[in-house]
Amino acid sequence: MRNISYLTVAALILGALLTSCDKRNEIIKDDDSLIFSFHRGGSWVGLDENLTINAGATHFSISYRDLQTSERKSYETTVKTSIDQWNDLTKSFNLETFTKIGNGPCRACADGFDELFSVIKDGTTYTFSNGDADEHYQQMKEFFDSILKQVDYFESVAKY
Repeated sequence: MRNISYLTVAALILGALLTSCDKRNEIIKDDDSLIFSFHRGGSWVGLDENLTINAGATHFSISYRDLQTSERKSYETTVKTSIDQWNDLTKSFNLETFTKIGNGPCRACADGFDELFSVIKDGTTYTFSNGDADEHYQQMKEFFDSILKQVDYFESVAKY
């Protein structure tokens, strides 16, 4: 009788361990049709920078004209999208708010950089440019900061 009790307790403990696995390994929104993208471009150096993120992969590319040599420099990489990265983006993303963000004035027209955010959901693309002054952008600031943080990271590791 004692052996059965120990086996029962062991089974309960094992069951509890298996069901209390680390929740960070679970995807919050497993949506294969959702794609986030960011583009920054313009200026007289001809900057062309792109970040595209979906549940499976993150792609980054950058190219520009080097002012010292006048050569075109570029870097491109694709990495697996981590579960934490995807969860951070999807938990702070709201499509309804995103679609309300208005376009801001052109910055490339004055030798600056235009920034374009896009989301593709179920084959429909939603886009705005230079909308960081819009109140709806501010409501989703955590989402946009997460995207820009990833751009900063890739810029820092780019090998030209």
